[in-house]
Amino acid sequence: MGTEIVYNPKIKYNSAKLTVQNKTILFDYSDDTKFIDASDNFDYYFKRSLLKKDQSKNVYPVNFNVPLAYKSYQLLLKLNNDLLFHKFNRTELGRALDVFGWFTNSGHGTLDIKNYPKKVSDFGGNIIYYTRLWNPDNNPNPDEKERRTLQNEFRINACRILKKEFKNVEVGLYADDLSNKIASDLVLPPSKSNKKSYLKKLSKFNIGIADDGLKNTPGWKIGEYLLFGKSVVTTPLNVCIDDFYEGVNYSKVSSRSAYNELPDKIERLLENKNYLKMCEANFIWSRNYIHPKNYLSRILKVAELSE
Repeated sequence: MGTEIVYNPKIKYNSAKLTVQNKTILFDYSDDTKFIDASDNFDYYFKRSLLKKDQSKNVYPVNFNVPLAYKSYQLLLKLNNDLLFHKFNRTELGRALDVFGWFTNSGHGTLDIKNYPKKVSDFGGNIIYYTRLWNPDNNPNPDEKERRTLQNEFRINACRILKKEFKNVEVGLYADDLSNKIASDLVLPPSKSNKKSYLKKLSKFNIGIADDGLKNTPGWKIGEYLLFGKSVVTTPLNVCIDDFYEGVNYSKVSSRSAYNELPDKIERLLENKNYLKMCEANFIWSRNYIHPKNYLSRILKVAELSE
């Protein structure tokens, strides 16, 4: 079956439409829980940040989103010139051509799924949490200001308490003016914040800490942890994720501000090396739901379009 990729100005930003056997599927990749488009306009609607109350009839979760690449050159060869050289695609074109990750921080060569671990390894239950701050003053919305303040408080205090309570741990904040101003003791050097360096380091850890990203929904971090076969401790998940269960795939603290609960959650994972069971479960889950080999197969199966 041939594939044609075209630019359609009617499809809204942060989304993509797939047409198969005269059925339409919209992928809503927004980190916002609000719908990009009306679900009734499509046969199937797959949304990244899907609240449980919004899951109905033709609406399904995309599950965790994560930037990765698979056979980038083959994709480029399928793009028409008007799409390939469209101004909105300049950044991604550069990343696709940056095979070795020398010029861009997220080159497709760096994110190639072939470079990801092929099995789960035991590194003694070590812990990693690299994160960033968001400046509340950069957004005029009062609710967003408060959300960013709570987010920053969790991230700073989580780094500090993990650093204090555990020896086998790496934490830190990506450098920017706000981080340097309010938490300079946690700022990561450029050598550690580079994407290529981070993914290489991530492969050598067992426990990853995560928290809500923008719009109080999971960001890329958890998806990366899963693809690398890591156990996860996170703030509460409020979006729909298929076959993803507390105690099996992740452990959670009680609230957005409960950073003091992190040591206890980690100790339970370290007991009898429980983290390895979660690592294995997440490695299998990521292969079934995120890996390119099965990502679209699952979509087509849900849409009853698989052979």
